[in-house]
Amino acid sequence: MQLLFRADGAACADSPARSLIELTVHRLRRDILEGRLASGSRLAVAHLKGSYEVSGGTMREALSLLVSEGLAQAEAQRGFRVAPMSLADMEDLTRTRVLVECEALRQSVRLGGDKWQAEVTSTFNKLSRIHPRTVKNPGIWFERWERCNRDFHEALLSACPSPWSRRFRAVLYLHMERYRRLTANHPSPARDVHAEHQALHDAALARDEALCASLLKLHIEASVEAVRRHGLLLPIGLFPVT
Repeated sequence: MQLLFRADGAACADSPARSLIELTVHRLRRDILEGRLASGSRLAVAHLKGSYEVSGGTMREALSLLVSEGLAQAEAQRGFRVAPMSLADMEDLTRTRVLVECEALRQSVRLGGDKWQAEVTSTFNKLSRIHPRTVKNPGIWFERWERCNRDFHEALLSACPSPWSRRFRAVLYLHMERYRRLTANHPSPARDVHAEHQALHDAALARDEALCASLLKLHIEASVEAVRRHGLLLPIGLFPVT
């Protein structure tokens, strides 16, 4: 059985004919999210096919799929670019994520059972253990922290009964990853991310869905506030023409 990768990076099964394209999509996606392919940079098929060891046709198909995900852009007669990052895009992602994720969290807190509660606590404990190491040496520990952070947020929402809400939230979370990496390099002394996670964990276990949603809204919005304060992004996605 061949493994493919969905937009959220999870594995799934499909036909062998698609496996190489989907694996290439997965590799390109990670390189965009982790900044190895920079915001707004050209994605030249002739160069990338050698780097990723695939044919030009496979690379073009993979890039077209990334366009449908919003991580790449197609330009008439010019090929492809990495989708630019901008303050406007981050603000839009933040507003939409608040709308989708806060309601999903309310439902999850309301309906979650013992298994949900145990998973929330387990993922929070893992995140808590890695947090001090990440603060001291983010260059080494950020990737692991990011996985633990994702697992904790997924656990909080895992009892939401709406597959569409969880699916849309996964796409939004994926796109926000590029911006989280940006703010990770400019931490705010006034912000205690671990305390924010602790408060979310405690409110979830107390089954206080209103408080949980309020805390999550503040948690999500804190990153865009940091970007505004430090001037890390242009208002719109501008990049040099090359």
